[in-house]
Amino acid sequence: MPSRVLALVVVLFFLSVPLHAAEPATQRFEPVTRVADAPLKLNGEGIRSLYSLKAYAIGLYLGAPADSLDSAMAVPGAKRIEIVSMVDVPAEHFNKPLIRGIKKNLPRDEYEAMQPRIKAFSEQVLAIGSVKSGSRLALDWIPGRGTRIVVDGRPSSTMIEGEDFFRSLLAVWIGPVPTQDDLKVQLLAGRFVP
Repeated sequence: MPSRVLALVVVLFFLSVPLHAAEPATQRFEPVTRVADAPLKLNGEGIRSLYSLKAYAIGLYLGAPADSLDSAMAVPGAKRIEIVSMVDVPAEHFNKPLIRGIKKNLPRDEYEAMQPRIKAFSEQVLAIGSVKSGSRLALDWIPGRGTRIVVDGRPSSTMIEGEDFFRSLLAVWIGPVPTQDDLKVQLLAGRFVP
């Protein structure tokens, strides 16, 4: 039982508390993936942790190297944020920190205007039920279609419209108020495999 309480504490804080240094997420992410028939390369990767407890590994895939939120969004084509959970968590404990991260990185009026799409996204995340250790969750931007969630290779049937929505998600990790400063640096390493 104490391990379940500890896992819950990790989840509640893993996106909102300043943490210790992120470490590279070596061998968790392929150097190249495909989204909407477009090859994307791993721009950077790291591990989100709370003190010595590891919550998830995360990788950012783009069509060209990027070193900021603006340059990542300026890269034409599809984009992917891929997360590999390192703990079992209820989906609601994964969703809440994402929404808080979006709110921290948007002006109030933009956040309020985005509420219907944030609600639709939250409903999709909550429908997952729980995120198991080792599960892969991808957040894909598909130009002309929107943002989709892919859980263990199974894409959602509903897209969330607007490039601004994907940008708000990406800002959770690489925006002005990232969840973890050193993780932001790692995701923006722009170290493409030749």
